[in-house]
Amino acid sequence: MSIYETTTQYAEPQHGENSGTMRVQRQRTAYESYMLEQGIPIYEAAGFHDVRELDLKPWDRLGGRGAFVVPDNTVDLMGMHVLEIPPGGSLNPERHLYEEKFWVIEGEGTTELWQEGSSARQRFEWHEGSLFAIPINVNYQLVNARSQRVLILVGNTAPPLMNIFQNSDFVFHNDYRFTERYAGAEDYFNPVTETVATPELGRAAWTTNIIPDIVHCELPLDNQRSPGYRRIEPWMARGNFWCFIGEHVPGHYSKAHAHGSGAVLICVKGAGYTYNWPVACGTTPWKDGHSDAVEYVDYVAGGLVAAAPGGGDWYHQHFGSSSEPLRLLVFMGGLPQTYTGYTRNTVWGNANLEEGGRSVNYKNEDPFIREEYARQLEKHGYESHMDSGLYA
Repeated sequence: MSIYETTTQYAEPQHGENSGTMRVQRQRTAYESYMLEQGIPIYEAAGFHDVRELDLKPWDRLGGRGAFVVPDNTVDLMGMHVLEIPPGGSLNPERHLYEEKFWVIEGEGTTELWQEGSSARQRFEWHEGSLFAIPINVNYQLVNARSQRVLILVGNTAPPLMNIFQNSDFVFHNDYRFTERYAGAEDYFNPVTETVATPELGRAAWTTNIIPDIVHCELPLDNQRSPGYRRIEPWMARGNFWCFIGEHVPGHYSKAHAHGSGAVLICVKGAGYTYNWPVACGTTPWKDGHSDAVEYVDYVAGGLVAAAPGGGDWYHQHFGSSSEPLRLLVFMGGLPQTYTGYTRNTVWGNANLEEGGRSVNYKNEDPFIREEYARQLEKHGYESHMDSGLYA
């Protein structure tokens, strides 16, 4: 039912009164209705320690088992779900107008895909650690021919599409062929690791539709987020669903930084934790008596956390807490224009606040952060390698 279909008659207010209410009665969106109709669990939280811990249920539409995960304040920006394919099983074929990316947490298998009305089929293989994207509105089927289950974390742009069209038949059964995105080229799913520079910022990118192993592949040096930080931005399936893979050196952590909701950080290697707090609490929330407003989420490989979970601008800061590097796959939901809100030559948000950016210089951060990081590492038998000069 449309949000504009109602049986309640409008009554004009009396003189000196306001119409309606000052409390928002949020209506269910088309995507939220879709999630409820699927009959599988829906988990909502600021983050998840490990999605392997979630209880999955049979998903009739896809043929496997699954659950939706909704990191705070992303329900209208990006869809996410956990998907299990049983040993020797396969999912139902499907196609859809939204973009979708798949990170393989466990297992291995193949994907078969084809354009509507074409007899030509293409297959590619994937395994634990693989990241791949399916071109928009192409028929595809995931197959697990092995004796172990497959577990995949999926991110997509379903919410914006469903909320615009409000017609699931149009989203799932549209026969338009986007041949400019996929024309069946034999090398379409051959990995490409030629590193190019992004046009907006000159950071590292790969134009590839599959990365065989995002857990162990070498990443180019970046340094923007923390000393020694490594990062790659994959451009996949000619789509607009943005993502990147970043890695913090062991014993190092990121600067606190602020931006709107939409980013979900998925731990693919190591272990760590994230602080989130409202910008209104300032850059030193513990020092200024706002520690109760800080959200804390810890995670291992297979866990995830929402950046800026409360909506609007929140500071968030990420910490590796194991002897391994902290490697994160980041899905970004929302508008396809990655740099919406930036005009030409605007200072990028990774710059420090005093430089016009949105990041907190280490020397200006809350003293609690550095002290607590040392305590967290000590509990696990490690130590910080942050250079003291960073705080001078």
